[in-house]
Amino acid sequence: MIQIFLVSNFIISIIVIGESFKIVGVPIQLIIIILLNMLSIFILSNIYKREEKRKIKHTEATHLEQFGSLVASVRSDRHDLNNHLTVISGLLKIKSYDAASSYIEQMIGDIRINNQVLTIKSPILASILFAKMNVYQSEEILFELNVKNEEIVKQISSTDLIRLISNLLDNAYDATLELPFNERKISLDIYELDGQSIINVKNTCILKIIDNTFFESGFSTKGENRGFGLTIIKEITNKYNGILVTNNNDNLVSFEIRFPNNGKNVA
Repeated sequence: MIQIFLVSNFIISIIVIGESFKIVGVPIQLIIIILLNMLSIFILSNIYKREEKRKIKHTEATHLEQFGSLVASVRSDRHDLNNHLTVISGLLKIKSYDAASSYIEQMIGDIRINNQVLTIKSPILASILFAKMNVYQSEEILFELNVKNEEIVKQISSTDLIRLISNLLDNAYDATLELPFNERKISLDIYELDGQSIINVKNTCILKIIDNTFFESGFSTKGENRGFGLTIIKEITNKYNGILVTNNNDNLVSFEIRFPNNGKNVA
């Protein structure tokens, strides 16, 4: 409001009076306007930086808590091992082999999730994958995880990395739910190649064609206001000078994102 008042006053003074008070040949109103604009930019910049830091701290705190849940889950599994063995032994003694087999398979599934996630050094990445893998197991989705390199953690902010991984895996999850249980498959590969950090998500689905329409804000095959995930993926990819490559073959769809290491553009 002050800036608008000063601009109006500056214009009126030139029109009515034909001149205004000057400092070194520059109208005082114009100097004040410039200073106020500089002050506004400084204040807004600080507000933006504080907000970004707050978001990052909140995200890290949330997922560190989830990582703590992962550690607690591992400790609980070890503590309950004797109980599990007692149940299996009892089922075998009463010759309930199918029940014993089912119980063992469930145990193996839980242990496999914990073992895979515990090999990941980044608590942020480990916690989000732990949460997703538990959901996949409950929906009988075969999930393959292969994290060979964690350089991506250094290339992308924690907030954007979580948004990117979450949306990639959520889209894959939604697609597989349309298939029978025995056809539901998702894989995530994170590795480094030729100076690039690469994230590759593949999943089975009914969809046969992927085009630019899928990346329009709000587009979804599942109905109105459901398709913002792909838009977010494209937004984050562009933000870090990455390249998004999509491919579909028969009933398998892949989203591969290549990020340049050390801030270099991807070739």
